[in-house]
Amino acid sequence: MGRQILIKGALLVSLLLNCRFSIVNAQTPKELLDEVVQRTFANGHVEAAFTVYMDGAETQGNIVVQGRKFVLRTAGLTTWFDGKTQWTLAEENEEVSISEPTDEELQSLNPYAWMSLYQQGYELKWGDTGVPGVRKVIMTTTVPRDEMQSIVLLIHQTELYPVRLSMAGRGGLDVVVIDIDSYKVNQQPLPDEAFVFDKSKYPGIEVIDLR
Repeated sequence: MGRQILIKGALLVSLLLNCRFSIVNAQTPKELLDEVVQRTFANGHVEAAFTVYMDGAETQGNIVVQGRKFVLRTAGLTTWFDGKTQWTLAEENEEVSISEPTDEELQSLNPYAWMSLYQQGYELKWGDTGVPGVRKVIMTTTVPRDEMQSIVLLIHQTELYPVRLSMAGRGGLDVVVIDIDSYKVNQQPLPDEAFVFDKSKYPGIEVIDLR
């Protein structure tokens, strides 16, 4: 369960990675997030290093995002997603599992799904950070959900880079906070195979096909 939450939290970073936009011109939170989605499919890929805080523990990792595709690495776990198929490598267990996530599952695992959440039953409003030059967008669910009741984004208004994302489950529980330690945008496009597990690089790994 803890590992799954870390994966979800880490992949939320992808929402932040695409926030390098002209926030000054955004009149409403929705307009701001509309611009995030619009820029998601720009040429090239985005890279970031991040730290996830949960239950008094912290985990570091990095992620590469290109459209719907991503590669996530954190704490001995690597996940590739090519837009249809997902490979999750657990180095400690020396096994990789293969699956084809449903749309519902992708709401927890796929960066593209996170970026469209605000259109699916969330109320959006500005918040007060108390910090000059930092904007806050608060997303609060308006429909019953098992998880992800609220999401808060902090964005540096002058330098236009993501600062922090936090998530809370039902009743304010299962809080996950993600700090962006470094990021790179507008990187050269990567080939499709960069988002596919290459078995030849991991001899001896057991493959578990869950499709």
